[in-house]
Amino acid sequence: MRSILWFVAVPSVLAAQVPAEFAAARRTIDSLMAAHRLPSVAVAVARDGRVVWETAFGLADREKNIAATAQTAYSLASISKPFTATGLMKLVEKGRVSLDRPLNDYLGAAKVRAFEGKAAQATVQHVLTHTAGLPLHYQFFYRDGGYPVPTTDETIRRFGILTSRPGGGYQYSNLGFGLLDYVIRRQGGLGYADYMRREVFDPLGLTHTSVGPRAGLEAETAARYTNEDQPIPYYTFDHPGASEVYASAHDLVRFGMFHLGNAVEGQQAVLSPETRTRMQRDVAVEGPGLTRGLGWAIRADEFGYRRISHTGGMPGVTTMLALYPQANVVVVVLLNKSQPAAMVRIAQELAAAVLPGYDAKLREALARPAVAPPVADWTSLVGRWRGYVRSYADSLPVEFSVAPTGPHNVRVGGVMVEKPEATSWVNGVFVMTTTSPLTAPDIKRHPHVLSFALRPRGDTLSGYAAASSGPPQAQRLYYALSSYARVVKERVARPSTLPRQGTR
Repeated sequence: MRSILWFVAVPSVLAAQVPAEFAAARRTIDSLMAAHRLPSVAVAVARDGRVVWETAFGLADREKNIAATAQTAYSLASISKPFTATGLMKLVEKGRVSLDRPLNDYLGAAKVRAFEGKAAQATVQHVLTHTAGLPLHYQFFYRDGGYPVPTTDETIRRFGILTSRPGGGYQYSNLGFGLLDYVIRRQGGLGYADYMRREVFDPLGLTHTSVGPRAGLEAETAARYTNEDQPIPYYTFDHPGASEVYASAHDLVRFGMFHLGNAVEGQQAVLSPETRTRMQRDVAVEGPGLTRGLGWAIRADEFGYRRISHTGGMPGVTTMLALYPQANVVVVVLLNKSQPAAMVRIAQELAAAVLPGYDAKLREALARPAVAPPVADWTSLVGRWRGYVRSYADSLPVEFSVAPTGPHNVRVGGVMVEKPEATSWVNGVFVMTTTSPLTAPDIKRHPHVLSFALRPRGDTLSGYAAASSGPPQAQRLYYALSSYARVVKERVARPSTLPRQGTR
């Protein structure tokens, strides 16, 4: 109750400091902070190379009663990826890394292995665009968790697998950017954090940006909170290049201005204009109207504007960095709680304040009724399917039937699954969530489910099965650890043996 009263009192004190063009955005922030009990919100907007509004609301740390400011460093989650891509592209410019060479050329003793395609076909550019064939992966290590972060080589040995052929399609993978930070370490001659500070953060004048919380700035770092308003113990990852950068709203908007080619006071260019432009080109298709550049997500049309962006989300974190090149605008939103819908609405209102014509199209879209998701048509999958899941520790048989209404009679590891969850067959991906009998030590640490994501190739469905800990509402996420999965329609000859681990 105390925090809700704070939300009501403090915004009125600062109201006079809000530029008139951002009055609607400010009202939206106030409303969403109260509705979702957001500990804090930090925002920044730049136009034509100048910051036109940056501020913060609420408490960066409730327990210590520390107010958030535009200089408060927030955990960025996946906005770490464009930072890592920037650091990597410096090595490309220096000739130490080639985007067209296989990723394995830059790894150590442990190499990525292929169950689909060939590992030598997975290039650095494929990894940057999430098209290498690496599956879903995240792994959190909490300060009070009781077990250490594995080495990168060990993570590669266990989970460095290609479950679809390189270049065959988009599949978001944190592991890929974890491997890119390993490439930076090996080719840049420094640890990832030291390299990023020397080659990216310091030259760009980002004094409140770091890999992990910056020493000496603990009082200016936002705590992360659960949706039940509890502080989350510090956690790290086995993929820091994907998830571990911290930055303030002030620093993040300056990073965005650099990538739009603005001359910002106190910055040295860390990449050539040609390289920055190359990073923002459409390289791989993600979905309708969505593509991937080198470290960036690209939306062809957001209410009349092409958007170059990245978002971030994980326990206690929701973030957005959006660049609108045709208007030379940057928008930043940082929350220290997991509330993606609130972040999107705040970002939209900020954009509407500075992008001509955006506001009218936004209001029109908000007034439209919600569109129901497409209904799955199971016709092409009707029949009996048999195959396996292959983790680094074991192989398990999988079998199920598909009726016109969807999957049933599901067995994994010989155990009947009473009712598979989250089944769908949309946009060419078969999805099914079941119980999990996998025995790999990492996977057995926590209660989890096994989620299949399989794509068709003739009478075969193949892809990955991710062991994911905890339901979405859990206070802590621990991992999504993927294994190769393959099933064949029963009328096709059943494989006589379970496969050996991929070596191609």
